[in-house]
Amino acid sequence: MSQSTEGIERDVQAAVDADTATVADRVRMITLKALSEGRLDSAALKDVTSAVLRGAQQGIERPDRERTEAMRQAVRGLDEALAAAAQATVLAMQEAVGRGSEFSKQELKGTLDQIGAMESNFLHTLADAGRAANGLARTTLRELAEHARSSGTQIGSRVAVASAELTRALAALTRDQVQTGARTVRNEAGLLAALASGMLRGIADRLDPSQASDRKPPAPPPALPPAPPEL
Repeated sequence: MSQSTEGIERDVQAAVDADTATVADRVRMITLKALSEGRLDSAALKDVTSAVLRGAQQGIERPDRERTEAMRQAVRGLDEALAAAAQATVLAMQEAVGRGSEFSKQELKGTLDQIGAMESNFLHTLADAGRAANGLARTTLRELAEHARSSGTQIGSRVAVASAELTRALAALTRDQVQTGARTVRNEAGLLAALASGMLRGIADRLDPSQASDRKPPAPPPALPPAPPEL
C-alpha cells in the first residue's frame, strides 16, 4: 500500500464524522483508493479493512442513535468496496486463466482460494474489531458481524457464481498448458496482484469518475517474460 494505514484511518475518521448520508460512499471510495494503489493481495485486504474499521470507531462524535447509523454505513461502504476488490480479482483470474500457458495451475488455484476466502476474512476482521472495541462501538460491530454472517455480504454474492465458473475454467486447462506454466519461473503472485489492482482502478473510476482526473495514469501490469523453451 502506498497510502499508510494511519492515513486511511484519518480519512475514514473524517468521513464518518461528516453527514451520515454520505458515509457509505465516502468510505467505499477511501477503501477503493487505498486498495488500488498497491498490490491487491490478501495482506493488503486485511490491512486496509482493519484500518477502515479503526478509523470508523475513532471518527464518531454523535448521539448514540446517529453514531450507530454512521457505523453501519461505514461497514456498508467497506463491504461494497471489498466486493469491488473481489470483482477485480475475479477479472484478473479470468484473464490469467485465458493465458494459462503463462501461469502455473498451482498459482491460479491459490488465487482462486483467496477469492473464496474473502467473505470469511472480512467477517473475521469485523468480529475481531468488535472484540477490540468498547462500549457502543463494540455492541454495534458485534451486531453487524452477526447480521453479515447470517444474511450474507456484498462480497459473498459477488464471488459465489464467479468462483464456480473459474473452478470449471481452471479444470479445463489442458495438460500441456499446466506443464508449461509449472516450468515458468516468475513472481506469479505479484503479477496477478498487480493485474487485479489495475482492474480495481478501472472499477473505482467508473464508480466515481471525478477520481480519475486526480489520479496519475496507472502503470501497466508488469510485462510477462517469455515462456521457457519446450524441453
